[in-house]
Amino acid sequence: MAPAAASPKVSSLDIADSHAPAVRMGALIAAISAAVLLTAGIFAAEPLLLLGACGSLAWLAISLVMIWLHRENGLVSLAVATLAVSVYALIADLHAVDRVASLSVILAGIATVLFLDKREDLFLIVYPVFLVAVHLAWVGINVEAIAESCIAVMAFVAGAMSLRWIRDRSQDAASRFLNLFEKAPVSIWEEDYSGVGEWIAELRAQGVRDLRTHLIEDPAALREGMSRIEVVRVNQAAADFLEVDDPAKLVGPLKPETFPDDALPSMADQFEAIWNGEDHVTTEVRQGYTTEGNPIDGLLHWAVPRRFGKPDLSRVIVSVVDVTAMNDVRRDLEKSLESKDELIATVSHELRTPLTTVVGLSAELSDSYDDFDRDEARDLLHMISEQSIEVATIVEDLLVAARAESGSLKVNIEPVDLHLEVKTTLRGLEIEEEVDCHTVGIVATVAADSGRVRQIIRNLLVNAKRYGVSPVRVIVRNEEDAVAIEVRDHGEPIPVEEREAIFDRYYRARQKVGLTASVGLGLTVSRELARIMGGDVTYHHDGESVFTVTLPQSGAESAAVAS
Repeated sequence: MAPAAASPKVSSLDIADSHAPAVRMGALIAAISAAVLLTAGIFAAEPLLLLGACGSLAWLAISLVMIWLHRENGLVSLAVATLAVSVYALIADLHAVDRVASLSVILAGIATVLFLDKREDLFLIVYPVFLVAVHLAWVGINVEAIAESCIAVMAFVAGAMSLRWIRDRSQDAASRFLNLFEKAPVSIWEEDYSGVGEWIAELRAQGVRDLRTHLIEDPAALREGMSRIEVVRVNQAAADFLEVDDPAKLVGPLKPETFPDDALPSMADQFEAIWNGEDHVTTEVRQGYTTEGNPIDGLLHWAVPRRFGKPDLSRVIVSVVDVTAMNDVRRDLEKSLESKDELIATVSHELRTPLTTVVGLSAELSDSYDDFDRDEARDLLHMISEQSIEVATIVEDLLVAARAESGSLKVNIEPVDLHLEVKTTLRGLEIEEEVDCHTVGIVATVAADSGRVRQIIRNLLVNAKRYGVSPVRVIVRNEEDAVAIEVRDHGEPIPVEEREAIFDRYYRARQKVGLTASVGLGLTVSRELARIMGGDVTYHHDGESVFTVTLPQSGAESAAVAS
């Protein structure tokens, strides 16, 4: 996680954003003034008018240079304008021009307050003195000049205080906005969609009538529109959401190549909102990725403010609520429900077969016991016993899986002789004569739960019998700090891509024709039990299919371990 961003420092210049519009307005006024003065001066052959036009042209030139360099400075523009008017007033020595010049100096002083960050009070004291000096210099020292100076000072003070009040209220509101923007717990982007608006206008001019269809048919056009988006500001939550250490790295032109195809529909929804003149839209961002390659999902809210009744695409706000965890839970739940439905169908089918045998043979023995000789009755009872064990095994695996999933599965750790447990399990399955079991060297005891160990061995042997190819072998051997049991058969190798999937719940691999579908829990339960006891169950193929159980060698003490 990146560290939290510091609180943004808000200044009047940042809040009002006044420099750029002030300079542009000044350039427009200077252009109009120069045109009027030049025209009047040429037709009237009046040098003073042409002189005034020179001042306006100088003001216009400086403003255009600042705009071209993206270094707009309202104070410089005001200073040049005031200087031009003042020089013209002094040279022209015209009464009407004096009034214009006086008004210009007053307005320049009032406007300057908007740009001041510090020493405002000092400026409010010094500037009135400057106003008085200017009037006395223009008009001379007399009662009329003093009266006009007083009026100019009062006008300046009233205007400056009013503008400062408006500026402070604007600054306060903008400060709250910026603090909300930076401190918001959800990711927020401020973006400039002006280029997108121009691009959409171009598409209309080209004859496009259905934007959605156009973008679906031409994905390159969609990415072209995305390239017109400029990211202006990003908060820390957005950087954390995308796993970026510095929000500034996200500022600048949007990079369409970083968006996967699954995330493009959300962009199409935003473009369609602009196309339809809408000022907000909510859509989902599916299967996006962070800069670290981690998948993310989000609920995107796109909103554009309105100015003079029209959407202002230069100040679009985009917020994305992280719903990755919620969607993961939803997908897991859907997958779980699907698996549960499949489990119920499979269990009911798999239990039906042995239970039908048990019920049918039991009823047959009960109704016609005297019709069977001793050997026939023993065979029927043996079949009932085998099918009952099969049902008990399925039920036991289901119980273990349920307890493991709820976190309530416990094992009792004690020293266990694995060779003895293998022999006991083979004897219980009545396949001791069918399976070759041997031990390599002197095998240490393991720290495990003997009952759970037998359950693991039984599941692996049943799996080999069901899906493998005889002969089946069991090898018990020492490993470093552990003991391993290998259950080997001559079955075909499991595809590499399925070798981990076979341990997933309800997964069924190597299905044989004519066999009842397995619940698919045996291998899952075996691995979970082994891992709870500090071991593992793995699969590999080395000419034979090999399932290996490893368990840690026993220590001096026993313990109860909860998953």
